[in-house]
Amino acid sequence: MLHRGLIYDGLVLVSVGDINARCKGCGGTDFKVVKPGALRLTSLMACTACDRVTTYLDLLDDIGEQAMSRANESLAKLKKNGRRGPKPKK
Repeated sequence: MLHRGLIYDGLVLVSVGDINARCKGCGGTDFKVVKPGALRLTSLMACTACDRVTTYLDLLDDIGEQAMSRANESLAKLKKNGRRGPKPKK
């Protein structure tokens, strides 16, 4: 799955699938590029809600953390509820 930086009205929504990067300061999801130019992993991004500055790489890392959290929650539910589906043949 590819990540994308969706640009609308000068704002950037950094997402992978249905997971949006969130500001660690306020939880906002809209960012702006601090210095215009090609978007790189080291590009500085500012939250439009609280002006907290981070990098594009940090926003992608946040998405990775959210994805891992979701995966761990799903695994915990599977373990709690037991195995579903047909039993394996012996």
